[in-house]
Amino acid sequence: MPRVLLIGGGGFIGRHVAHACLQNGASVRVADVLRPSASTLPADGLAPEAEVVTGDYADAAFLQNVLRDVDVVVHLAHDAMRMNIECDMPKEYERNILPATRLMEACIDAGVKKFIFISSGGTVYGNQPVGVPIVESVPMRPVSLYGTSKLCIEHVASLYFSQRELPALIVRPANAYGSGQVPFRGQGLVPTALASGLSGRQVTIFGDGNAVRDYVHVRDIADAVARLVESGEPGEVYNVGTGAGVSVRELLDEYIAPALAGAGFELDVSYLPPRRADVGYNVLDSGRLAAHTDWKPSITLQAGTQEVLDWLRKQEKAN
Repeated sequence: MPRVLLIGGGGFIGRHVAHACLQNGASVRVADVLRPSASTLPADGLAPEAEVVTGDYADAAFLQNVLRDVDVVVHLAHDAMRMNIECDMPKEYERNILPATRLMEACIDAGVKKFIFISSGGTVYGNQPVGVPIVESVPMRPVSLYGTSKLCIEHVASLYFSQRELPALIVRPANAYGSGQVPFRGQGLVPTALASGLSGRQVTIFGDGNAVRDYVHVRDIADAVARLVESGEPGEVYNVGTGAGVSVRELLDEYIAPALAGAGFELDVSYLPPRRADVGYNVLDSGRLAAHTDWKPSITLQAGTQEVLDWLRKQEKAN
């Protein structure tokens, strides 16, 4: 039974990964700056079976403590700036790249059997040819600070795999969405658009709405990570996406608006000029992941959108 440490495991994706790993029989320790609430539903909190240790993973003494008796480390933490507004690389280096590097060095010292870095398939590739699902081997052209930071950490992981025998592998999820993703935080169009409709707010879209994205449910991402904990190959990179592209306009018109209408709400959309940090096409080919682990996405965008709407309405009633 693998002993898994999730750095940043109290967040949106981390809680679902913890749940999936526990379901697979692993023991799970979560390290985060804040103690997440406990819940059997990962949308609402962290599984009570998970051990929780609070602290800053940038602290060497804290790292040494949490890495004790751990087989697999999954690095999910990222101290994100406003990814499409700020472009302060020195600050980004201090906030994310340097702590991730020190984490990898601590993993080498601790002798962990596997280090899994959760990168960003939605941003590290940058602008790619339209209409062709993106494979892991294409040239990388990130256009945002967030994507550049993630790619820098990938390069360090690859270097340490080659030169220092860190058993590192990289996971590149597409656009994650699902219950538990908090709206109005700069990422997560699905919950933000739904929450806007529920509250009578206008949702703002940058660009003409023709940008194409690959929306993959967080439980499918968590399932992929849990499988890679078991059978992922160090040195490899794995996309996690559906392979199906949906434009922003299609998402709003064919998924968000109908879900809201079914609950008696309307969607109001405004379009603003595009941002330099946004790409026009991002759809991932997950063939390598499927071949290595038999993974495939199981939750449709329609079902996932309805689930998020139901979760948001439940949160409204609870508050």
